[in-house]
Amino acid sequence: MRRLGLILSVAVLAALLVSIATITAAAETSTPESTLQAASTSLQLSVSQGTVTNATPTKAERRAALRDMAEEENLPDYSQVVDNAQSRRFDAPGWKQSGSDSWAHGGDYVSAGTSTADARFKLRAPTDGDYAIYAWWPGRKGDSSATRFGVKSARGTRWVMVNQTEDGGMWVKLGTYEMKAGDRYVVRISPETGSGAAIADAVALVRGMASSPPEDRAPAEGGSINDAIAASFENIYTVSNTSAERQALIRQGRRHLGTPYYLSPPAPCSAYLKEDCSCFTRLVFRHFDKRLVDNPVKQYWNYGRRIDRADLKRGDLVFFKENGMNRAISHVAMYSGNGYVLHASNYYAYKKVVESKMKYLRGYFGAKRIQLR
Repeated sequence: MRRLGLILSVAVLAALLVSIATITAAAETSTPESTLQAASTSLQLSVSQGTVTNATPTKAERRAALRDMAEEENLPDYSQVVDNAQSRRFDAPGWKQSGSDSWAHGGDYVSAGTSTADARFKLRAPTDGDYAIYAWWPGRKGDSSATRFGVKSARGTRWVMVNQTEDGGMWVKLGTYEMKAGDRYVVRISPETGSGAAIADAVALVRGMASSPPEDRAPAEGGSINDAIAASFENIYTVSNTSAERQALIRQGRRHLGTPYYLSPPAPCSAYLKEDCSCFTRLVFRHFDKRLVDNPVKQYWNYGRRIDRADLKRGDLVFFKENGMNRAISHVAMYSGNGYVLHASNYYAYKKVVESKMKYLRGYFGAKRIQLR
């Protein structure tokens, strides 16, 4: 009887381990990113998208992912920008015009005021597929630190919380979503936030999981200004060197989105052709005459100054020990705002330069800030 009990105990334990492994594999192999995030959040798992990964997709899942990527790459590039000045595509009952700001898209924006209605942006998805959604706001003290953006996807409306006192003056990624073809109100901004004003400025839709947003610039950097407010901007703003550096780093990094992942060495570090994580960061900083070694360990120890995780700014390098804290640094990425990073990812469904949520990379170790001047 004792032997029979032991056999039954081993069988139950084995079944439990198989179940856990199955759940883990399912969480690590879901696509698109929004599905992967939902699974990881519900199971409290961390999915590696970096240089090292333990994901073990089935052959069917790998084929499906590669087929989706191939279909995406065969489609022409597509993006659409909707600004608050476009009355036929922007609707915000009761929201008030809030004047101008040199870091707002087109120079102006609206705030919720006392309105209880959502602001809405109408976007057209030409085909079924995965689309990245970006938002823009000026980024000022006094705005809401907890603004709720809702994105209507094929799986229902998904809400994202953002801090509108930070990351202003350029496109900030909200996420990647599966969408059905059509022309509809896709993005909503809820006025029911915490303290501070909820801001509606502009949104952009871009087809593909690894596509760059439009290279729009704020008026503070010489970008376009809506005609109705052009006069108010005459000689009234200056550009912060620090802000300009951070904007420039992210714009340059996003030009590498979609570049295939190849480990270097043995592959050469070749811009827009073959890049791994430290090759990507090396190439971005080389554009600004900063010479980094193509090695994540040496990039951490030899360059910049250390930054606390709570103080991350766009353009900071973030480093990971994906094999455990007692092992060497294995991955480097560039912080791009709103909890996202730009990095050359070896995750099986990507294997290219992507912009993805930092919290889904394993083994955060530290961050460094490299000044361009």
